[in-house]
Amino acid sequence: MTAMTRERPARLLADSRSAEPRARLAQAVSRAEFLLRLSRTVSAVQNPDRGLAALVDLLLDEVVDVAQVVVRSGPHHLVCSGTHRAEPVSARRPLADPLPEDLGATLDTGLSTEVVLPRSGPTRLAALRSLLVDEDLVAQVAASEVELLAVLPLTARGRTLGALVVGRDRGGDFSGSHAFLGDLTDRVAVGLDATLLVAESRYVADVLRRSLKPARLPEVPGLQIHSHVRVAHEAQAVGGDFLDVLRVPGEPDDLLVLCGDVTGKGVEAAVHAKRIRNAVRTASLVHQDPGSILALTNRVLVTEADQDEVFSERLATAVCGRLQRHGDDLDVVLAGAGHPDSLVLRATGGVEAIAGEGVALGLIADADFPAATTTLHRGDSLVLYTDGVTEARGVTDFFGQDRLESVLAAVAGMSAAAVVEAVALAVSDHLGERAHDDIALLVLHNDGAEPA
Repeated sequence: MTAMTRERPARLLADSRSAEPRARLAQAVSRAEFLLRLSRTVSAVQNPDRGLAALVDLLLDEVVDVAQVVVRSGPHHLVCSGTHRAEPVSARRPLADPLPEDLGATLDTGLSTEVVLPRSGPTRLAALRSLLVDEDLVAQVAASEVELLAVLPLTARGRTLGALVVGRDRGGDFSGSHAFLGDLTDRVAVGLDATLLVAESRYVADVLRRSLKPARLPEVPGLQIHSHVRVAHEAQAVGGDFLDVLRVPGEPDDLLVLCGDVTGKGVEAAVHAKRIRNAVRTASLVHQDPGSILALTNRVLVTEADQDEVFSERLATAVCGRLQRHGDDLDVVLAGAGHPDSLVLRATGGVEAIAGEGVALGLIADADFPAATTTLHRGDSLVLYTDGVTEARGVTDFFGQDRLESVLAAVAGMSAAAVVEAVALAVSDHLGERAHDDIALLVLHNDGAEPA
């Protein structure tokens, strides 16, 4: 750090109340220019960690010799600190880990204070440890000529989001600079508040997206399982179509499969889809028959619709199936709730449609969901999909079930991954760049029983 650079804090923080008018004007201009740079620095970075580092760098370059900033962000305290003799250090501390006592008091009360430090010895270390988070910083300041630390709350929108601790070498204090420091902390607080708000919104959105994504598909001996999901609102990464494959409770060799479609798109539809998946999983603990599982799920949805305005008008279609192995064959029981026909792709190239006769979920409390049965022989595949596949709009027409069955027939006997890829590519080619609904596809290919 050059001598010229270290002269700037003296000019910005000097007590100019008794100075000549020209000197006071020059200082006011310098302070205004610095505060403008400060606002731009804090507001320009949307990542909180980088924002704190840029802030501390600027403060150490132009204003103070010691700086520490601490802010609350989600489940952590973000900390960045340093001196003009060393690079700033950043850290994240869980909120459960207590902050130093006097620093924590500032966050709790929102009141600023100035702490006069003992010149040496254990009392100096104790005073520093009550304010500074990083032990290396404590040691550096203990060995310096800093005699006073200002502890300044960062308050925006009526709440204290953090605190700034600053100090000056060689006995420098902040007399005559309180108004300037007040402007400084106000700008820091407003800028960091906006940065943290964006970061916390992204954090919440990321947690929500991860919670709404389907569970990982299980690996089942003798059965290939592959899926494809394409959401309508790709920027949100979630939608209202849903898939699930789980082992039947108490019957580890049996599988329960689910494919469904909630009205609407985006986050609200995805939340409702998650509720339905959870309801089906819970219902499977009570019933093992797909029709009974859908019936119980339906009753739950109808009851919740009466109590929840957000989801009161959201309907859903679904198909639920149970697969039981008997040698090389898989016996399949399917129950539908207003959902497109399930398709069985035979190894020989034939395609059979299995219609579900139940109404959509959430309409009638005591609705029945009759089941249909079929058998998957070795090389056969079960294809479940949402109407985003058949209703994909091309130049002149929808993709349609006839086109879907034609694509399937061309890949008869192939792996589940190959079937999914063929359908996904055909639908994508048909759509081009046009808008589309959520799309979901689930293929289960029977490889036959594993050798004993």
